[in-house]
Amino acid sequence: MRRVALSVALALSLGGCSSLNDLPLLGIGDQPAQAVQPTESKTPGLAIDRREGQPPYAAMKGTVLVAPNGAKRVDYFYWLNEKNTQKVFNYLQAENKYASEMMAHTADLQEKLRAEIKQRAAANQGTPPFKVDGYYYYERYAPNADYPVIARRKGSLSAPEEIVFDEQPEGSNHQQFHVGDYAASPDGRIFAYAADYEGDRWYTILFKDLATGQMLPDKFDHVASDIAFASDNKTVFYLKLQPGTARSYRLMRHVLGSDPKSDKVVFEEKDEQFNLSLKRSKGGRYLLLTSSQTKTSDVRFVDAAKPTAAWTIVRARATGVRYFAEEIGGTFYIRTNLDAPDYRIVSAKPSAPSTWSDVVPQRPGSFIDAFVPTATFIALDEHEQGSGHVRIHDLKSGRETVLPLDDPAGYMAAADDWRFPEVRNTDPAATSVRVGYMTMAVPKTIMEFEPATGRRAVIQRADIPGYSPSAYAVERQFATASDGARIPVTIAYRRDKVAKDGKAPLLVMAYGAYGLSYDPIYRDTFPSLLDRGFVLAYAHVRGGREMGEAWYEAGKLNNKKNTFTDFIAATEYLVKAGYGDPKRVFATGRSAGGLTVGAVVNMRPDLYRGVVADVPFVDVVTTMLDDSIPLTTFEYDEWGNPAELVDYSTMLAYSPYDNVGAKAYPAMLVTAGYNDSQVGYFEPAKWVAKLRRNKTDQNLLLLRTNMGAGHAGDSGRFGRVEQEAFTLAFLLDQAGMGPPKLTPTASK
Repeated sequence: MRRVALSVALALSLGGCSSLNDLPLLGIGDQPAQAVQPTESKTPGLAIDRREGQPPYAAMKGTVLVAPNGAKRVDYFYWLNEKNTQKVFNYLQAENKYASEMMAHTADLQEKLRAEIKQRAAANQGTPPFKVDGYYYYERYAPNADYPVIARRKGSLSAPEEIVFDEQPEGSNHQQFHVGDYAASPDGRIFAYAADYEGDRWYTILFKDLATGQMLPDKFDHVASDIAFASDNKTVFYLKLQPGTARSYRLMRHVLGSDPKSDKVVFEEKDEQFNLSLKRSKGGRYLLLTSSQTKTSDVRFVDAAKPTAAWTIVRARATGVRYFAEEIGGTFYIRTNLDAPDYRIVSAKPSAPSTWSDVVPQRPGSFIDAFVPTATFIALDEHEQGSGHVRIHDLKSGRETVLPLDDPAGYMAAADDWRFPEVRNTDPAATSVRVGYMTMAVPKTIMEFEPATGRRAVIQRADIPGYSPSAYAVERQFATASDGARIPVTIAYRRDKVAKDGKAPLLVMAYGAYGLSYDPIYRDTFPSLLDRGFVLAYAHVRGGREMGEAWYEAGKLNNKKNTFTDFIAATEYLVKAGYGDPKRVFATGRSAGGLTVGAVVNMRPDLYRGVVADVPFVDVVTTMLDDSIPLTTFEYDEWGNPAELVDYSTMLAYSPYDNVGAKAYPAMLVTAGYNDSQVGYFEPAKWVAKLRRNKTDQNLLLLRTNMGAGHAGDSGRFGRVEQEAFTLAFLLDQAGMGPPKLTPTASK
């Protein structure tokens, strides 16, 4: 989810708006756990009320939020966005303390869960070798290391190993550390990498001379992760982030050894709705700059051997037309939705880049998510009927092969993404393609497929001691939405634990935004629930592209409510079909998926025993009103522009924060990241504060903020183990499968 929120403009303070505003304002003595030092509050007296044995209650201070269309709202917890103030630290720390107290009886269970999850996470082996400019690069982990070693061998896999960069020493010296993109100069001498030290995705790019092992003085701060070397081995292109918005908006050119302050701005994207991305083409002949937003994109290119030349646009920008380019052998291959809502592949010559010829036509209902071209074939990642598969198109004969899924409810892909960053199809001359494969029960497997012969071989598998995928059943079913739409649902359970008799605890998961398909993949946490008798289900609700472009369009803007009613329909179907105990049904979603479950829990709180909302995007209207913050303006086509009254009213009708009511809610665990640059920590914090004041039940409500992390949580191979164990313990406890509870404490 690309989402951040900080504050809204035109806010005016109110005095004495409510009797609740006059509650005793008691400060908490706990000091911030992290090194960040809060500043003095500009609003003296605001604190929190935390009495012994009770959850913390945030103080209420009315703030009027005025939209450009004239609409007004009063936000009583708006002050929680004042980051780095003592009162905010106190509140978040008090919530963390309360969460620890309420879960203290599960300490032994959490320890056991941590051990289970860590053992599975240790099966992450890094990457198989991938070929770039005559070197075979790979990532590997030392035993128990949190961060990998990046190494390479020149010419062949039998050559001596050369350590390019060992991330562990640097990673262990920082509370957060994440390496984004990295690249070597074409001659292999200079290595560049982008490092995030806060978890907020503001990167620093650094350079290392691999011949001497010394770091170069060249350094770029507050930039995107993208790096591209020109063919001269000394000219580097990178992207500057716009202050405040964190939008990649300037393409910069740097010559190694020169002062970065003198770097030239090659291109500036002036449209606030567009964001830049940069790469060196797979064939190596060109550098490609893509400018994109939700509905529209365009691509510029320059000859990598002529870094000071002018950049040429492939095809002029046209609203509603998206295209993305790659180069092999001097030919551009382009994935586009022009005259093809589910996308097609075309080709073009750099000498006439806007003249396109069909290579792979559209197949309606089969959405092309990504493509991997080589000199002889193109591998297509597609979604159709809720499943992700790979189709191979032979460039000479046009013959096509669909790689068979071992399980129809599985997921397969050839392009690098967050699911399969290990695939790395980087060799333009390769005669085979690597694909990643998972199901909810089968851990990550990397295979190599040779289209000419049909040979398929496993080259890397996550082998987990004592784990057997055959112990679990994975099914694909379809629920019926209120308007008759068929919603794919992928279900997993342990064969010897679940009889589908309506007695098992059930966890339903969803995302439903940005056209991102919520693929039913294996996660290291799943066996800990499955082995204890849980049924797990992915609800492939509208807003993703599991069923093609139309599935996405039916879950965005004015159709957004379909996402939420689909989730409810999927839950009701699963219970009726005997997959879950109606008294032990749980829901979870992350980021925009947190918006989904947040809206659902306002609409049908009676369906769920408990909810986990992980870094949830829940204050939709306030966030989308502030066009000065990261990643807002180019999401108008996803959520709407609240400056327009119709869009404002649509968002207001489902925004979880704005629709909290005086009703009984399920038990809830809500998480936040203090350095989150996609969903501000204050969104979940405000939501919980409002829930505490309004809910009529005595069910557990917990807010847990990671005070040193961003949207992705703690970094490293084992970084999320602690939070994941806490979450599982919460679910098991609420399902009646935890240790004996402490004496219940009222939450009102």
